[in-house]
Amino acid sequence: MVILTENHEEQDYILIEERKCSSLPSSPAKRVSPTKKKQFYINQAIRNSDLTPRAKGKKSLRRQENTRFLANLLERDECSKDDLEVCSNPSIPSIFTEACTNGNFIEPWNDFMNCSGEEQERLLSLLEQDEAKKKTLSRLLKDPRNVNPAFTAQECFQRIDRRLRATLKRKQIPMGTLEVLEENLLSFFNTQPRSVYTTNLASSFERLLLHAVCQYMDLVSASTNYDGSRQTEVVNKQEEFLPPTLQLSAYLEQMS
Repeated sequence: MVILTENHEEQDYILIEERKCSSLPSSPAKRVSPTKKKQFYINQAIRNSDLTPRAKGKKSLRRQENTRFLANLLERDECSKDDLEVCSNPSIPSIFTEACTNGNFIEPWNDFMNCSGEEQERLLSLLEQDEAKKKTLSRLLKDPRNVNPAFTAQECFQRIDRRLRATLKRKQIPMGTLEVLEENLLSFFNTQPRSVYTTNLASSFERLLLHAVCQYMDLVSASTNYDGSRQTEVVNKQEEFLPPTLQLSAYLEQMS
């Protein structure tokens, strides 16, 4: 563009217009990739949010924050771990591509966007709770104690050293002491499965019971001299702490 000044001097001006958002092609003859469709709906959500006057109240502010959160979630999910297969094979649409391009999902999405801020938060909270329940159920199904015979009380008892097993069968075991040792180990390793449990037991018989409980629970224990006393350290060598469902004290009572 050329403009003449008062001195009739020519000055050139370059006008640059930045288009922030691109629209989808209107012609049905043109094929649009799922990625472009997805980006179109993301930009549309962001643009609608930007056109909305700045929130003056908590409700409006919460609604705008929810909109931006979902938009950012769509962008971050582009190559997430869950969609690794989708990224390596573009022909497979991701879940968010489906949500933005499939007519069955667009209407629920628009309904969500039209909800109030409180309603959006309630729906998101329900989704998080449902996902947490699914993870808990999956973890329970993967727990080997539910299907693996190695976690039965009898198999766990066979893990104990032969001489210790003979002692447990012969002697009158103080069940109260045994239950305290079990409870201490359970409470510690249930919360800190990769830490080292340390204790100083004055009685050699209590240390013997502790070693038996550790072997029953598939833990590793060792006693050493420390400052003139015997100190016992216990560690869990497994990735997770999965104690038997039936504890040693209860199993011994069944045997008696």
